[in-house]
Amino acid sequence: MPRFSPVPYFPTPPATYDQRYFDQVLKSFSVFAQQMTNPGPQRATELTLTTETGNVDHGTLSWNTDEETVDITMGDGVIQQVGFETYMRVKNNTGAAIPNGTVVGFSGVDGDITVSKFIASSSANELYFVGVATHDMPDGDVGPITLYGKVRDIDTSAYSVGDILYASPTTAGAFTSTRPTAPNVVIPVAAVLVSDATAGEIMVRPTIPIGLDYGAFSSTATQTLSAIDTATAITVNTTSLSNGVTVGTPASRLVVSQTGFYQIEASLQLASSSASSKNVFFWLRKNGTDVANTTNAITNDINNGYISQSLFRNISLQAGDYVEIYWAADSTDVSLTALAASAFAPAAPSAIVTVTQIQL
Repeated sequence: MPRFSPVPYFPTPPATYDQRYFDQVLKSFSVFAQQMTNPGPQRATELTLTTETGNVDHGTLSWNTDEETVDITMGDGVIQQVGFETYMRVKNNTGAAIPNGTVVGFSGVDGDITVSKFIASSSANELYFVGVATHDMPDGDVGPITLYGKVRDIDTSAYSVGDILYASPTTAGAFTSTRPTAPNVVIPVAAVLVSDATAGEIMVRPTIPIGLDYGAFSSTATQTLSAIDTATAITVNTTSLSNGVTVGTPASRLVVSQTGFYQIEASLQLASSSASSKNVFFWLRKNGTDVANTTNAITNDINNGYISQSLFRNISLQAGDYVEIYWAADSTDVSLTALAASAFAPAAPSAIVTVTQIQL
């Protein structure tokens, strides 16, 4: 910031007449008068927000008495309340208009950051969520979208004041006041301030969670051992839930797409076909290699009976790693047996395996 030249100080008068004192006073008056009539570049101040003249729709400042802050016109009818709203400059290259109040997400870069309508489905990446359109954006338009602050003049008639709005998992660009559930993405986006069909108002303040991956799998097939003391992979043939964890090839492999710390759980239904004692072993493999200290052992001597065996293990995995559950026994008179549904109970898989990311 420029420093102004100080107004010259008048010298302290002497006790007796002194011509040199009057010469100094005259000089001081001369400098003061010069500064007042010709302040020069150091005294001039100028604030230029736009190179256009006249009544333009962007680059003007005014005081907002309602919000008690400065308004800046941003173009396209957008007015930013300084200190209370945060925008991002983006481009709409979707081929269609993006209306005011649309939930948008990152779609790429085309000179500017590009956005498109965001849908919070099970296949969505929550980290690509951006914000809410704060004006009607024609295709090809470049302008601000709201990251934090108020979005006005939208239809909020379906909601009540105070409702929390989430990114919709079924309609791209839309809100829902019903909290989505897994495997859909859950992103609280805004709160309703005014419920109205045309003058609705919301407060955008998104909470973007870091989603954790998971998968739930089972086998409806009975699995046997071809030989004693022989490591055999347990396979699955049914996917109940999957978000970032998938069945690989062969079907014993459960593959993770994201690096993290995972919990592996298995419920295994062991059946015996003889009354002799049989020692059965279950353990974990990672990328084809046995994981140390993961074996569970059980002895079964029940003829035509069932024993449920559980396995719980935690393990660190990198993106693309896979885990498998193996088993072996000192007898082939055991199997992992699936049961059909009965009149009083649903079917029982021979194996149920879940893989849950518990930390990134």
